[in-house]
Amino acid sequence: MREFILAVCQRPESLDVLRLERTRGRLAVTLAASAALPPGASPEAMAAQAASLLPDGAQPADQTILGLDGANAVLRRLPFPFTAPNKIDLVLGPEFEPYLATPLPEAALSWTPTALATPPAAVTLAAAVPLSALTAQTAALTAHGLPPSAACLDLAGLDTLLASLLPGAEAALCVSLLNGRADFVCRLHGASLAWRSLPAPMAVAGDTAGVSAFLAREAALTLSAMASQSPAGLSLALVGEACLESHASALEQALAVPPTRLAACAGWPLLPGGEPLPDAYAAAYGLALLAAKGPGTANFLRGALTPALSRSSLRRAIGLAGGSLVLLALCGVVALVAAYWRLDAALTRTLDETSAIVAAAAPELAAGLTLSQKLSVLRGRLAELTASAREQGQTGTGSILEVLAAIHQELGANGTVQARRIAADDTRVTIDAVADDYTTVDAVKRRLSAVPVFRSVEIKGAKNLPDKKQVEFQLDLRLAGGREQAP
Repeated sequence: MREFILAVCQRPESLDVLRLERTRGRLAVTLAASAALPPGASPEAMAAQAASLLPDGAQPADQTILGLDGANAVLRRLPFPFTAPNKIDLVLGPEFEPYLATPLPEAALSWTPTALATPPAAVTLAAAVPLSALTAQTAALTAHGLPPSAACLDLAGLDTLLASLLPGAEAALCVSLLNGRADFVCRLHGASLAWRSLPAPMAVAGDTAGVSAFLAREAALTLSAMASQSPAGLSLALVGEACLESHASALEQALAVPPTRLAACAGWPLLPGGEPLPDAYAAAYGLALLAAKGPGTANFLRGALTPALSRSSLRRAIGLAGGSLVLLALCGVVALVAAYWRLDAALTRTLDETSAIVAAAAPELAAGLTLSQKLSVLRGRLAELTASAREQGQTGTGSILEVLAAIHQELGANGTVQARRIAADDTRVTIDAVADDYTTVDAVKRRLSAVPVFRSVEIKGAKNLPDKKQVEFQLDLRLAGGREQAP
């Protein structure tokens, strides 16, 4: 999906417009145009000029970022005992207010983290711009069909570009000299460190020595926020007129660092015609990159100033939602097909296992029968076996082993009762036994009567044998569940 980002960067007497296209993560500059502005041009004139620089019929931008003149901003480094953005936003105004020439409600604030502190503390590079000018510019651009989604300092654009083109630099300084304005942007340990925008002195009769000395002095002052001397591994990048040999030599001599043109770095963009983008658009290109990655807290249009969702953004959100729904539906279909495939495989496996069990249980069944027919035959056989077992259960309540176990348990193994003969059939058990006395015989009867295996217990032919000190008797045990027989 293609996304178009428009950067509108205003200086007091000039306006730069750059259009960036992002397709599948790749970035390409499709338009870079500039126009002169009359001194003191109104926001409406600026917005009208920006709209006129765009080709007729151009697709509306998905994002528009407004670049504010860093010379009109108040910049301060402010320390905080925490790093949470919401906490910093909460106290940024009261901390910044002593440095403002206007009441706090008349200023718009932004901030960028630096590398001058380690968590849980933070040192931020905070900026304030006049709120009235900001709202007038955003309203004018919105009226001309270019509603800004973000507004950042042009210095933030240079900072972003420096980070993009020199990602491995431990420390980096960018010196830009364009249209009588000198910008100094310094980064340290992958984070912003210092931003400065100053009017540059004019060269007198072609003598640039004064301008060179000015650039060297201010560059050294910018680095003073980092250390008393240029840090090891410093990269020095030049933009615009700062690339002139006289200025570059003065900067190299003052900082003891060889300079390089920022436009000569790997990754510098090309125009649609194949020629390199003029370095005069460095800030505008950096702002477009900043919008592409998300400006975060460097954006002045936050909180109460957050703009309403534009039509293009709404259209893009709807497109993303529609694409997500299509992807979700596709995932659902794939999951359903996968589940059906797993179920089909499980059913096939179960069918094969059932066929193997049926073949082992009834190998004599004809091979031409279907599995359902074979299962029907087996169910019939199982019903017959169940009925047969039920009939057998009605003729007795247990096996002979169960009956003998019950008799052995109740007669006891202490020698007071001895069984001499046991006879059994399907309905009854007869036991000839001797005991030590009649009390024991009566106790045996009671115990056997309590056993569920026996329906009735009778003592027959009890006879006392005094010479042997024994009682001879016979037990007639009727099995529970047995059919009654005629006497």
